[in-house]
Amino acid sequence: MDITGVAWIVGIVVAAIIVVMILTAAFRGMRPKAPEAQVYTPSVAVSRTTPTSASPTTVTGLTPQLTAEIDRLVGAGQKIHAIKLLREHTGLSLKGAKDRIEHWSVSTTAPHLAAVSNASAATSSITPATATPASIRATLPVNVAVEIDRLVASNQPIVAIKLLRQHTGFGLKETKDLVDAWR
Repeated sequence: MDITGVAWIVGIVVAAIIVVMILTAAFRGMRPKAPEAQVYTPSVAVSRTTPTSASPTTVTGLTPQLTAEIDRLVGAGQKIHAIKLLREHTGLSLKGAKDRIEHWSVSTTAPHLAAVSNASAATSSITPATATPASIRATLPVNVAVEIDRLVASNQPIVAIKLLRQHTGFGLKETKDLVDAWR
C-alpha cells in the first residue's frame, strides 16, 4: 500500500471518530434526566395542636372558617375533600396540599368542636365500665348518634368506632364493645 492509501484510511477513521463524537454529544442532550431529589420543607408551620397566636391565617387564604371546615373533613376521614378544599383556597399544589392534610392536627380550640367538648363533658360522668349504648347515645349530639346508627346499619363498624371514640374519648376495646352492642 502506498502512502496515499494509508492517508485515505486514516482520514476516513478520523472523520468517523469526529462524526461519532458529534452524534454522541447531540444525543446526550436528548437523554432523559434523572429526577432531582425533592425534600419537603414546609414554608409555613402546619402543626396547629397548640395555637401560638390569634392571627386569622397561617397560609394565604386559610381563614378560621376554612380551618374549621378542614378540621371537620379530616375528623370525618374525608381527606380527599379536605385536600380539594385546601387547594381551592390556598393555591397549593396537589402534593403540597396532600402533605399538609396528612399531617393535619384537628384543632382543639375550633368553634365547630364546641358540641364535641360539650358531649365529652356530659360523658365525663359516664365511665367505660358503666357506659351502655343508650347512655352514650343520650350524651352525643343528635347528628353524631344518627351517623353511628347509619354506620352500624350499613356494616361499617370501624368507622363507627372511630367516630364514637372521637366523641367519648373511650379506649378502643370499650368503644368496640359499645358499637357491637349498639343495635
